[in-house]
Amino acid sequence: MKNTHFKIDSPLLIVVLSLLVIGVVIVYSASSFKAQEAHGDSHFFLKNHFYRVLAGLFLMLLVARIDYRFWLNCSPLLLPVCVVLLLFLLFSPDVIQIRGSRRWLDLGPIVVQPSDFARLALLLFLSLSLGASNFVRPKSIKSFGFHLGMILLVTVPVVAQPDVGSALAITLIALATLFVAGERLRHFFLLAVAAVPALALLLSQGGYRTSRIMDFVGSHQGGEPAWQAQQSLIAFGNGHVFGQGLGASRQKFHFLPDPFTDFIFAILGEELGLLGTLLIIALFAVLIWSAFRIAKNAPDFQGRILATGIAMSIAVYALTNMGVVLNLIPTTGIPLPFVSYGGSAMFVNLIAVGMLLNIGAQAKDAREPVRNRSFIARGRMARKHA
Repeated sequence: MKNTHFKIDSPLLIVVLSLLVIGVVIVYSASSFKAQEAHGDSHFFLKNHFYRVLAGLFLMLLVARIDYRFWLNCSPLLLPVCVVLLLFLLFSPDVIQIRGSRRWLDLGPIVVQPSDFARLALLLFLSLSLGASNFVRPKSIKSFGFHLGMILLVTVPVVAQPDVGSALAITLIALATLFVAGERLRHFFLLAVAAVPALALLLSQGGYRTSRIMDFVGSHQGGEPAWQAQQSLIAFGNGHVFGQGLGASRQKFHFLPDPFTDFIFAILGEELGLLGTLLIIALFAVLIWSAFRIAKNAPDFQGRILATGIAMSIAVYALTNMGVVLNLIPTTGIPLPFVSYGGSAMFVNLIAVGMLLNIGAQAKDAREPVRNRSFIARGRMARKHA
């Protein structure tokens, strides 16, 4: 890194550490019953989660000291490696299967989910490619098609796992990155038209995807929500304003099947109440604001795209998890960043924060007049004068 004095972005770091601390506390509360029942040790999941948080923080600080351009330049290698791992999950007979999904790769001491790493690798590659020309002229349909192909290279194997929720989240993050980088609106319109029959075909195949969507639609037409969503809403109802108190959740006793992973926000709402959930939402709002502020002051265009993409990645995952728990969107297995129990998502999110810290440390105080405009506006101006 070129900077001789490394400047830590304090608001970003404080918010991330706050979410991690809250996550450790709630993971212990939500997992202690199941840990005692399954492993004879109420601290079993807490210890695993704590070690992962420490490892993730080490990776975050390490990545923060490495120039983010290094990772951008490595992305043409990192992305194919991630795609190969995704394909390996589909064809290897030794892959871990949970509830019929082939998402996890056993590396001995750790189990990783390659789709999480593929999400970050794709974001790095898009930032490198989209920022290469600095938008001297508008993007062509050929350029849009190339980047769309890169997105499909990641999302198609993820859909086949099957993990449609993660695939849709990755697609949304990647397309939003293309949009803020200045891709033409008509390209997105053509994509939307082409996507309608593809989504209809996917839903017509039946299975758990159609069942979840039908349960979700039915719940908003007078029917009962799906079991997970129903128990999650009960948890929030139990929490009221001030909550039942730490450790006092009742829904973690075999009512919610994933109380310390995908549905940890429900346990938080039950134990800490409305005030606790609003605190978490406020922390995520500050985190995302900090990321966009770093993007605005990034030293170059590729840094701006990368920082914005990371901000949107955290926002999409946080909002999706909260939306599922509150039965605002169909159930899908998306963890709550920095809070849910897990390894791969925790590592990837903290590595991404390390990249944000590095971009922020290299921010320029004096900027050229044209760079005072947001890069969204620059992309739009390029189209206007084409």
